[in-house]
Amino acid sequence: MNAEEETENWAPQRWSRQEWFYMWTKGLDPRRIAKICRVPYRKVYDHIRTRVNHNPALFGQRLMLHDHPKLPRGGLGTRKPTWQERAGKLAEFRRSHGRFPRGYLEGEQQLYSFLQNQRKRYRAGELAACKVSFLNEHLPGWLTPPKQDRETKLWAQQAAELESFVRNHARYPSYESGKDAAEKVLATWLTRQRRCHRLGTLPEARRVSLDELIPGWHVTGNRYDVSDVVPPNARLR
Repeated sequence: MNAEEETENWAPQRWSRQEWFYMWTKGLDPRRIAKICRVPYRKVYDHIRTRVNHNPALFGQRLMLHDHPKLPRGGLGTRKPTWQERAGKLAEFRRSHGRFPRGYLEGEQQLYSFLQNQRKRYRAGELAACKVSFLNEHLPGWLTPPKQDRETKLWAQQAAELESFVRNHARYPSYESGKDAAEKVLATWLTRQRRCHRLGTLPEARRVSLDELIPGWHVTGNRYDVSDVVPPNARLR
């Protein structure tokens, strides 16, 4: 049974002639269209021939088989998302979670890496202005300071909090007898600075800053009693 006889015996579907012509412009031949639409081949062929004869320019609209775009290796599922798509997902994550993705959380690594890459490219002057504009509009606060700047700012803040604690309590913070979590955090931070000082790994600028803020900070004879270094209620500045 040929294609024409096969389609003649099928129950016709309600496909319009405009749809036949549309399929033809996308590269399908009349026999294939007839089989898909379950209509006689001759009807499809005659309709297309009539339209083209009436307006020959229509033939130039047909997408020939060799014009079909090639699928990526492995199919459409392997297509890499565009920058706009990834940035849109990042913006949606920010709106949904109220924060930026974190690299140590499962399922957030790809968005985190994308965000970090945008920050890196911006600081290197490699991020297009249109992309910067999109990120500024849809992800306010996306451009955090460089890691080193953030660490320096945090260190200075902790040093100031330690100075305030010693000035108000006339002693160093204690981890063992600390009354609250804030004191324990300061005690741990101070222990780390003293250890770095002993090992010679504390940057000179930080050592000088601590010497100015808290003279004798590195003395650990009685690490929690500084009465021999700072008189009670005395201001250290």
